[in-house]
Amino acid sequence: MHTSPNTTTTRPAIAPIRPFDLGIVPYREAQELQRRLRRAVAGGLLPGALLVLEHPVVITLGSRAGLADLRGEAVAYGKPVEVVHSERGGAATLHAPGQLVAYPVMPIPGRDLRRYVRGLEEVLVRLLADLGIVAERSLGRPGLYVAGDKIASVGLRCERWVASHGTSLNVSLDLALFDLIVSCGEHGLRQTSIAELTGSAPSMEELKSRYVQIFAEVFGIALAPLQPATLRQIADLTGA
Repeated sequence: MHTSPNTTTTRPAIAPIRPFDLGIVPYREAQELQRRLRRAVAGGLLPGALLVLEHPVVITLGSRAGLADLRGEAVAYGKPVEVVHSERGGAATLHAPGQLVAYPVMPIPGRDLRRYVRGLEEVLVRLLADLGIVAERSLGRPGLYVAGDKIASVGLRCERWVASHGTSLNVSLDLALFDLIVSCGEHGLRQTSIAELTGSAPSMEELKSRYVQIFAEVFGIALAPLQPATLRQIADLTGA
């Protein structure tokens, strides 16, 4: 049996953070923004930020990945696919429109990284349960699975006990794109999505809003309403 993080809301675990909807943004730019936010949070300039967004098609290689995780030439829809060496941990993964990406940049509650990862997973467990999908954890494999197929990934960067990067949830993206990589370093791992499992998927706007609500419940924090923002607007908050 898996235990859930403490969901008591009367004693917030961390200071409130602001959620922002960035729309679709390039991976490199989002990674640089997180770098600035981490420094601002570690320096006490900001309590944190929760970024929800999508990426254009991109392959990212975590600290345990290399070019050997590419399955031949990285080309999709007749165009080269960008390959980025990510500062997060983990192996190779792929992002594309139709995938909900969430990057909380915040102090790790209680400096308990394992509990924090379980909390991130729990947010998605509940979000998927709302849609009638039962997602499960797999021991030693961060992320969530449905009947053995992966539907969500977790990858983090931690610096001075401030976490960044986060989770990706397959909503309605083209699953054939995962054929470009050895997904998560596991040969034979199959990916699935909300759309594949249910035949349809809620709008990304609806999912982002619900994600923020559940995130507040799981981590016991008060969040402002989700608001649209540009990379520049959020970077300005860091003083950079």
